[in-house]
Amino acid sequence: MTTPGPEGSTRAGGWQVLVTGALLAVATLLFRIPVFLNAEALDSDITVVGLQAWHLAHGEFSLRLWGTDYQGITAPLATLLVETLLPVRPSLALALSSVLGHVVLVLALFGVLRRVVPLPLAALGAGCVAVCPEPLNYLTYSAFRIWSFTLVFLALYLGERAAGESRPRWHVVFAGLAGVAVGLGYYSDLFVLQFIPGLVLYLLWWTWSAARRPRWQALGAVLLGYVVGSIPRFRAHMKPPRLSEFSISNLEQVWPLFWEQCLPYVTGAKLFASADGFQRPELRPEGAWFPLMVLGLGAFLLLVLGGALIALLPVADRAARRLAWCGAAWMGVSLIGFLFTGRAVDMMSARYLVPILLGFPLVVAPMLDRLVRSGRAAVGVALLLLVVAHFGVAGWRGYGGWIDGGRPHVTRYGSGEDEQALLAALQQRGVEAATGDYWAAYRLTYLWKEQLTVAPAHGSERYGPYQQRFASARRKALIFFPAIPVTPYKVPEPWEDNLRREGRHFERLTVGPYTALVLD
Repeated sequence: MTTPGPEGSTRAGGWQVLVTGALLAVATLLFRIPVFLNAEALDSDITVVGLQAWHLAHGEFSLRLWGTDYQGITAPLATLLVETLLPVRPSLALALSSVLGHVVLVLALFGVLRRVVPLPLAALGAGCVAVCPEPLNYLTYSAFRIWSFTLVFLALYLGERAAGESRPRWHVVFAGLAGVAVGLGYYSDLFVLQFIPGLVLYLLWWTWSAARRPRWQALGAVLLGYVVGSIPRFRAHMKPPRLSEFSISNLEQVWPLFWEQCLPYVTGAKLFASADGFQRPELRPEGAWFPLMVLGLGAFLLLVLGGALIALLPVADRAARRLAWCGAAWMGVSLIGFLFTGRAVDMMSARYLVPILLGFPLVVAPMLDRLVRSGRAAVGVALLLLVVAHFGVAGWRGYGGWIDGGRPHVTRYGSGEDEQALLAALQQRGVEAATGDYWAAYRLTYLWKEQLTVAPAHGSERYGPYQQRFASARRKALIFFPAIPVTPYKVPEPWEDNLRREGRHFERLTVGPYTALVLD
């Protein structure tokens, strides 16, 4: 059974919506099985979130994520909540806390889309984000950023609820909550700055279409809510990027990286999959993947161009058009920021382009609406299926060493066996603290539950007290890990030569890929 939806859309019955939403949530979780199986392989950037969650639980409070001036503590709080509620090992709770944020994002997107297009098209539109190429997929389990995106989509959902609400009081309440979500999202990660111009366009569109008195009340509620949601950011003294970062001269330097690597990577046209967590060689198209890639990218481009064109014309549903303007602004701001700020430095900078993927389901809404109105909804279904299939294959293959023959499996690095054996060996020798490269330090400290802390001697310093523990330790160790591409803590031989020249006694210890020099 279907009932009329807001602004002329067709909405499915409640049970159909619940079942479809549940299937989307399950699909989002199942797509991350390789992550859950290899949770011990999560890197130092991710495990810092878990470490701070433990310290928050013991009253060590800070409004910023350790070592940053642009991220709040939303992610550590989410991790702490999952660890408290679910009886799972810490590394799995850390991964789950991030993926569950992505589940909420997908459901919020589904809730937005089903207000303007039929249920199957809304589900497939959300499916384009539930499964996705690696640059976005990495952020779905990386813990430190996804909740900021989730809050943006919650704001969008609340905005749509406000737009469809006929009761003035609830119209204003939902509008205010949307503003709070935007403010909290921006506090969670200043990356959300890329989304704000699109959200402003969106919110102005629907407030201006309301009756005169609720219009101003709703707009005031949005602004007040944004101020309330921004209180943690103000108190944390976060500063947004400066306009001086923008320069046309950056374009010449960034363009080759953008065109040859990052844009193809973020859209799944090229795959760079890791086998060891660090190196990312390119995977060439093979078998049926090449035609699927061509068809999927063709459908992606056709939907984007068609949706953007129709959004400029007063022929589509108003709600679909305002969503498209929002998504197009996300894409445009992302491209401008990438090309003209000079912040993009390598292939992994493709993460700055993920608003292209997040904005895609919104941009295509007007085209889907026109297809439905003209009786060609099946065409929209077919095009979205191609995109979902292409994104799904690109994202799955992007897991690299976490899949074998298409099947997820536990790697030795992902099981943490060598790391636990190394801890036991160091403790047996009375080591109280260690040091090494950033990409090993915080991960080992987390896997070892701070029984033995590893302070980074090379790379970013995220938490100063670990250095203090290392400095005051009576017996120390230097840890070397050869998989890290550029670091003085890659191999121990140069350090051994120096220690011998200084006449210092040490013991060399090898466990799996790790080498430790235990210093007396």
